[in-house]
Amino acid sequence: MSRQLVYLPGAEFDLAAIYDLIAAESPHAAFDYITDIVRRCEPLPFFTRLGRPIDDGLYRLSFDRRVSIYYGFDDRTLRVSAIRYLGRSL
Repeated sequence: MSRQLVYLPGAEFDLAAIYDLIAAESPHAAFDYITDIVRRCEPLPFFTRLGRPIDDGLYRLSFDRRVSIYYGFDDRTLRVSAIRYLGRSL
């Protein structure tokens, strides 16, 4: 049984903010970076414990030393709740 991957509105906002921040210097680099983040999320419904547990039902997956992906899951859905870009406050 596979879970559906869902980006909650906060995570979608975070992706847009990361894109805008990087695109100010290079739109192409911003697109590639967001694509890499999304690709990192794609296996999570199948490998839910790739991240580290940080709270009851909440996990964090680090990516590229600058990004933390926060998610939770149940039997049917994996929900990405936030994506934090640690290189700069958004």
